[in-house]
Amino acid sequence: MKNIWTALWGAAVTVDIVSAQLRWPAPGTTEPQVSAWATDSKHHLPERYQQLLMIALGESVLGVGTTFTSQPASPATSALLVVAFLSTVLLWRIYFYRSGQILAEALAAAGNRDAAGRATGTAHVLMVLGIVATAVGFEAVLKHPHGLPEPAWLITSLGGPALFLYGRIRLERIVFNRLSLRRVVAIAALAVVAVPLYFAPPLASPVVAGLILLAVALADAHHAAGRPPEAPSPAH
Repeated sequence: MKNIWTALWGAAVTVDIVSAQLRWPAPGTTEPQVSAWATDSKHHLPERYQQLLMIALGESVLGVGTTFTSQPASPATSALLVVAFLSTVLLWRIYFYRSGQILAEALAAAGNRDAAGRATGTAHVLMVLGIVATAVGFEAVLKHPHGLPEPAWLITSLGGPALFLYGRIRLERIVFNRLSLRRVVAIAALAVVAVPLYFAPPLASPVVAGLILLAVALADAHHAAGRPPEAPSPAH
């Protein structure tokens, strides 16, 4: 039954995304004058996207906590629970650091609001998928805290944060029209550590991923220290 509901939800999301890209065409009607991605209300879309992202973060914490309560408690699982919570906080911090805070203002100032709205939606979908993949990695390690990690666990534990950071890079491009080098370096670091972590205990990959996220958050804080809040500078 769960697989049926998952398939139905997946089909519904696919239909909605494809239809939005095509401007929800209907037989016998002309193309709408207002784009599906219009941002006439400057706070509506950013708030909806941010709510979706916050739900994903909250569900991740809930899922990890539920998995933890169903497993025998041990130092490894307890440590991973702490790592999972702190990593979720870091994902929230990395998202909201400046770009997330002034997203509405950036969309309002964008030269092409429809394109900016579409790009913002894509960036948030990527980040939500990254959050979900990261949570799946946490749950897999909670269930198998000993031995050697499976490739799928590494893909979710390291690939999830990497996908989130890639989505965040795209958001940075929308808000400031620039490439976030700190996040590019972090994605490269996640790729580099994948090979040695294949031979390490399962707990090592979430810990290393969390440390890389911490480094990004600290680099953001260092960059902002002593400077006035940066104003949005989207493409025109």
